[in-house]
Amino acid sequence: MAEAHHLSLRSLHRLFEGSGTTVAALIRTGRLDCCYRDLADPRLRHLTVRQVAARCGFRDPAHFSRAFRAAYGLSPREHRERAGRG
Repeated sequence: MAEAHHLSLRSLHRLFEGSGTTVAALIRTGRLDCCYRDLADPRLRHLTVRQVAARCGFRDPAHFSRAFRAAYGLSPREHRERAGRG
């Protein structure tokens, strides 16, 4: 993110001081939102939960599963099943 905006890491982190969030939290939230959306998308049902997580930037399936449950209160699989029922 810093490189994309031509900033040093320190400058990027300084921008978030006092905002109530961190760079890492912002990135994690964006990745989780990507997974939430993709898991509910019927066009992506051919992808496994693990593949969806990987394409949104999560390398460790266990970490992804814990983060998803903490953010949304249900497992990625449960979310996909509920979304599939309409």
